[in-house]
Amino acid sequence: MDNFESFDDLFDFDPDYAYSEQIINQIIRYRRAMEDELFIDRLLKTLGIEQGQSTTCFPSQLALTIHPSIAAKLYPPRSNQDLRGLHQHIIDSPSPDHHKQSVLYYILKDIPDKDAHPAATFASAVFLSERYRIFMDGIWLLDRAKFAQALGYLADPVLIPTFPEEILYTLCTHRHQHDDHLPLAYYFTVSPAITSPRVLEIFFSVLARTNVTETFFSARRQGERNHRKLFEILVGSVLDGLEGDDKARRSMELIYLPFSDEEELWFEAYLANGGGKNLPAAGDTLAMRKMVTGRSFAAEDQRKDLGGKKNGGSGWSSSASSSSER
Repeated sequence: MDNFESFDDLFDFDPDYAYSEQIINQIIRYRRAMEDELFIDRLLKTLGIEQGQSTTCFPSQLALTIHPSIAAKLYPPRSNQDLRGLHQHIIDSPSPDHHKQSVLYYILKDIPDKDAHPAATFASAVFLSERYRIFMDGIWLLDRAKFAQALGYLADPVLIPTFPEEILYTLCTHRHQHDDHLPLAYYFTVSPAITSPRVLEIFFSVLARTNVTETFFSARRQGERNHRKLFEILVGSVLDGLEGDDKARRSMELIYLPFSDEEELWFEAYLANGGGKNLPAAGDTLAMRKMVTGRSFAAEDQRKDLGGKKNGGSGWSSSASSSSER
């Protein structure tokens, strides 16, 4: 297995090996669930297989793009001949050997041979570094929707953050309902710089469900272009989120935040006439904000003008009152 450029040497345990139909179908299902792009697809593009040239560094942070890929035609290979062709594409790429070896290690992990352990044997034979091996283990698990296990590898401090926005986006979009642990754990461990508006918005939707105050101050740090949108995501998350005591608590936390004059205007515009005007208790929330900040208004007229759905027939403030009475 030392000569990884030879397919027969690399697959010396079975030169005629081909992916089973079951494995092929599983990989196709995983790709569809991942918005038609697996992380192995990104890695193959990083090798330069799609464009015919290699990127300057690997692993590297690439732009988040979702589109049909030549890599999807190469992987999973449908036959032994296709597998040989994929191997040859990797070998012929102009990337350094340890980059090629990393991708071959990923492919060998697909082989369900519990006795031969071809991936581990290969990694030892070519002295694949721990950093590359940990990263590929994490990516392979991520591509198989084993998100909790993948996080254990991808958040390892030995790694240089690689595809951080794509990983964060995947963890946000595939989390279990009301379970924000995995994306938050990755974010606060790796501290990725988020440049994609789509990733930023979906992550802040997750963060807002967990910590109102942290989200508020984090939004201020995201630049003028993103600040207002993220601020509105926070307000919408509070009003359209959890019910009962949790909603009352989060709503109280929201209205007592130290808004700037500009944020005050955004808050009123969003709930009075903007995208949040039909959210549950939108009018009550705006009225309470005016009360706690000492701004004068006619409460009943304001409620009529603002509209907004009630929370179970009454505003969230009544939930807070009933909670305190108990």
